This record gives sequence, structure tokens and C-alpha cells, in this order.
Amino acid sequence: MTQRARLLQVIEQDIQQDGRDCLALRERLQELYRHLLARDSVQIEALNPDIQALLEGVAGRAQRRSRVLRAFHLPMDAEGMRTLLSNYQPPRREELQQEWLQLGQLTAQCKRLNERNGKLLAMHHDILSQLMGDPREQPVYSRQLY
Repeated sequence: MTQRARLLQVIEQDIQQDGRDCLALRERLQELYRHLLARDSVQIEALNPDIQALLEGVAGRAQRRSRVLRAFHLPMDAEGMRTLLSNYQPPRREELQQEWLQLGQLTAQCKRLNERNGKLLAMHHDILSQLMGDPREQPVYSRQLY
């Protein structure tokens, strides 16, 4: 197998694994939201390592894709990926292009879910700061000097 064929095989495997991992990440982020709403810190702590492992895997494969794009002397952007995927023979080319588009949609969904979770965490933080007292503000439950 040539170096070119090996690199294309890696890209194909990585796109497929990213799809599986992004589906799992989406599920974990939705589950995390439910636990955040319930303020279930035990379940939140249990989910965080899974989420982190999925993110690290996706990030590692993204870095590997960048190296492959460089090896093919392609830009590290959407156009570079389109050109890279054009190296596959039909019908696999079209299948991978579709998987790549779906992966983009999945990552956008994961980003939105992560932002939603972040907003909920920020709201929790604000409420706790008001109740416990932010050092810069007069706490709600503090001794009042009349």
C-alpha cells in the first residue's frame, strides 16, 4: 500500500470514528444538561471524564487531518477537505462527502448543546453568588447592620 493510500485510509477511518464519537458526545451533552437542571453533581462528575475523552479523541483526529492535508499540500480549510475527498473513487467519494457534511452538522449541534450547558452553569453560578455573597457585592443572606 502506498503512502497516499495509507493516508486516505486514515482519513476515511477518522471521519467514521468522528461521526460515532460526535453522536456519543451529543448524547452525553444532552444527558449533562438534564443532570445540570437537576443539580445532580454526582452524575455530572461521572459524565465529565466521558465527555473529555470524546473531545480529546475528536481533537486528535482533527490534528491528524491537518497533517494529512499538509502532506497533500492542501489548505487546512473546507476547500482543502473537499479536494482531499475528491481523491476517493466513486461511490466512496460521495459517501465520504456526505459523512463529512453530517459530521459538520453534528459538531454544530454539539457546539450549541455545549453553549446551552455553559449558559445554565453560568446561571447556577450567578444564583449561588447572589445567595452566598459575591465579595464585590452585598450578599443577600448576610448580617445587616442597622
